[in-house]
Amino acid sequence: MFVAAPFADRRVAGKLLDTLLAHARSRRVSAIYLGTTDKFLAAHRFYEKRNFKEVQKAELPASLPVMVVDSKSYVLRGP
Repeated sequence: MFVAAPFADRRVAGKLLDTLLAHARSRRVSAIYLGTTDKFLAAHRFYEKRNFKEVQKAELPASLPVMVVDSKSYVLRGP
């Protein structure tokens, strides 16, 4: 998830994620997985503050597409 720089200080990313999580809860989604790179430290903090837990690639569902640039993965269970 990316937010344009002019909107980053307006908490847009948090609001977008909150909307996604509310939708996931309404659909009874059991887990949300995401991938990122080692270099996006702000993204790591963002997701970790929101209770996403880092997981190893071996723990990802086999059906989950992983991008070549994804070197770090997270999961949020029972959003």
